[in-house]
Amino acid sequence: MSKATPKKRPATEQSTAASPVAAKEKLQQKPEPMAPGTNIISETRKRTLDSKNPGVAIIVQGVSGNEVMALPILKQNLRSSTLKPSTIELQKQEPSAESGSKDDFEHFVFGKQLVLVVRPIPADLFAFAQKLKWGKVKEIDLQNRIITVDTQLQELNALAVRNQAKSMQADPSVKVSANANSMKSIEEPVPVKPTVKQPDPKPEKSDKEMNDRDLKPRPGEETIDWALRVIAGTSSFAHDTACKELASMKPDSDHLQRVSSVLAETLPLAKEGFRMKEHVNAMAVWQTDEATRAFATLLANEKLILVRKEIIGLLPTIHSETTADVLIGRLSNRADLKDARRALKIMGPIAEKPVLELLSHPDSSMRIEACKILQAIGTQEAIEALKKQTETEESDVVKKLISETQTDIEKKITSQEN
Repeated sequence: MSKATPKKRPATEQSTAASPVAAKEKLQQKPEPMAPGTNIISETRKRTLDSKNPGVAIIVQGVSGNEVMALPILKQNLRSSTLKPSTIELQKQEPSAESGSKDDFEHFVFGKQLVLVVRPIPADLFAFAQKLKWGKVKEIDLQNRIITVDTQLQELNALAVRNQAKSMQADPSVKVSANANSMKSIEEPVPVKPTVKQPDPKPEKSDKEMNDRDLKPRPGEETIDWALRVIAGTSSFAHDTACKELASMKPDSDHLQRVSSVLAETLPLAKEGFRMKEHVNAMAVWQTDEATRAFATLLANEKLILVRKEIIGLLPTIHSETTADVLIGRLSNRADLKDARRALKIMGPIAEKPVLELLSHPDSSMRIEACKILQAIGTQEAIEALKKQTETEESDVVKKLISETQTDIEKKITSQEN
């Protein structure tokens, strides 16, 4: 009598039995590193600008992607920010096969920096960015649909604790145990009666109560008042638009002092937010000597050479002798010397008078710089000043350079007349 051979389990049963484990392992797998030769922006916009499945990306600065608790906290907050309340309630139920297949969130790591991709695209990118409560929004790239957020693990931990406390208070199915009185020191001291109806969730704050993200004045608000309010810091998103509005206006005596003062006081904010170009353009239109002198303090306090280089390069936009004075003040700084000299040459004859004063500077190197700049911007007035300086100049090197500068200016004037 032959032994009965055991029945083999069908292949479909084996794959079904292993699927929960495989799914769990798949969730726990870390994203593979990106290929070399790319940067985080180019890699991210492949996903956000995908024609078939576009999305919005959040570059999370301060989180590398290796933190175990970071990703679940971030995804939970994103879902609460993007989904309707009814959808959030449905998520409390067991996920169905259909809902589980929907890939509304994606994440990857580039250069030890976590990137989240959200789908579908929110209707209002600015409103969506303001709902990200787990960090500070540093930049919004509208063209590539990329938001950069700076956060710390401490902020994420605090957010997780707050979310847990809210879920316990809002969920009526959570039963309070007999020893829950021990939580009175940290929870609300007034006990919740079972018969009391749960209060309705508080409505979201209106645009007026929140930081303004609108790119136009509120009803009844003058454009100039809106622009100054935005530039003063209530809305970093609309800063450039507000500056462009100011730059397109014709200054009047009633508003000049007020506008120039606000622009000067907010220079540090513009610098920190990388919004100097439009800010300087507005200051060029609403210029006063007092406001322009604020650049001298800004440059003196700035430690980064590249930041000073950018500011110095923008200053010729403000066409005034006071601007030339600010730039002359940077000639004594070896790191800023070339940039300041170039900026003064760009300014042209309006910088001539302040530069001529350098001819009597006690430092011979400053007199040499004056000659180099005057060769480019000098007029007949410079020729007369150079002749006078030759009579008292003690340095043979400077005296020779003065003679060469005088000759160059005369040739330039002659060619212009012809």
